[in-house]
Amino acid sequence: MKILDRERFWAFLKAYVICYVSFVGLWIVLDAFSNVDEFMKRAEGFQQVLAVMGRYYLIRQAYFFDLLGSVISMMAAIFTVTWMQRANEQLAMLAAGISTHRMILPVVLSSILVSGLSVANQELIIPRFAEELQKSHDDDGKQKISLLPTRYDSRGLMIAGKEADRESRTITGRFNVTAPVEVFGSIRQIEGKQATYIQADDRAAPLRGGWLVRGATISPPLSDDVLNDPDSIVVAVKDLAGFPPPFGDVREVAGDVVFLKTTLSFEAMTRKSNWYQYGSMIDLVNGLVDPATDASDRNDVTMYIHVRLLRPFLALTLMFMTLPLVLGGYGRNMFVNLGYALGNSAIFYGVCLFSQYLGSSGVLDPPLAAWLPLFCFAMLATYRWGQIRT
Repeated sequence: MKILDRERFWAFLKAYVICYVSFVGLWIVLDAFSNVDEFMKRAEGFQQVLAVMGRYYLIRQAYFFDLLGSVISMMAAIFTVTWMQRANEQLAMLAAGISTHRMILPVVLSSILVSGLSVANQELIIPRFAEELQKSHDDDGKQKISLLPTRYDSRGLMIAGKEADRESRTITGRFNVTAPVEVFGSIRQIEGKQATYIQADDRAAPLRGGWLVRGATISPPLSDDVLNDPDSIVVAVKDLAGFPPPFGDVREVAGDVVFLKTTLSFEAMTRKSNWYQYGSMIDLVNGLVDPATDASDRNDVTMYIHVRLLRPFLALTLMFMTLPLVLGGYGRNMFVNLGYALGNSAIFYGVCLFSQYLGSSGVLDPPLAAWLPLFCFAMLATYRWGQIRT
């Protein structure tokens, strides 16, 4: 590595860190002061509150990096090139026979590295802390969460609940299942006062891969032959040994107990409408074929898969569109160059968001909505990059 290359890499790193700390630090200060009362609900004492706030914002660094990584990378590239021009380094290197493209190669490689780190962050770090990232300021993980109205499993069972406890993986207050005609020969309603999800890999429970429904009533009733058949979708439970205890007061869930076999997991019942933004590519593909994903979510997931694949290429396209504006403005004020770059970025992201909106609304096919900005701006970026004077 040449000395000048190391200097460019170091300049890019300094600019990136300064921009990132400035933007994210300002947001953290404003958000922390606005929500300090919410944090105080989760802890007592100054030190505990600081520990809670520190964990909250530390985990969100993964989200901030995912959200601002490409924009700050572009800004760091602009500052690096502008400072190079300001110190007359560009003119000296051109006089020495070094082309402009070779001169800014470290900046391009740095931006590619940031794009790679962004992909790793999205695939490895964000999914690991997805639940934490979706919590509010006052959520300590013990609060009950509200559920979406209804979900469907692979058999067409419509399952609904009121609220859930994450620690015990239990839906409380109301649990309702509507079985279509194809399942039992007629429409059946299964209602329960409480339902606990038993994972398929739970070794202690005698029945796995479904919901243990307490205080259950079935209307119209099913015959004993169906309820006692171990291969049936709904199985009567006489012995609760091996199953987790009920949530809350046992007397409130007194009554019959049945086990409902379904592919609809606790995660599928409790996930929020924007869950796909925090999932890995494998999670998105699984969600796309999951019957619990409704039509509108499936449309968004399809488009988000394409957006995720194209994100590194869109980030590089933005940089190849923006750098020529700075390189062609030799001698201009640094902040004027940054203004051109931010204006260019605003147009770029405006078109991307509008295209994704058209895809979510059904005006455009999701794949076309995701690829359209690349089709439009890649040609402009190629043209501008070819106009760089060497």
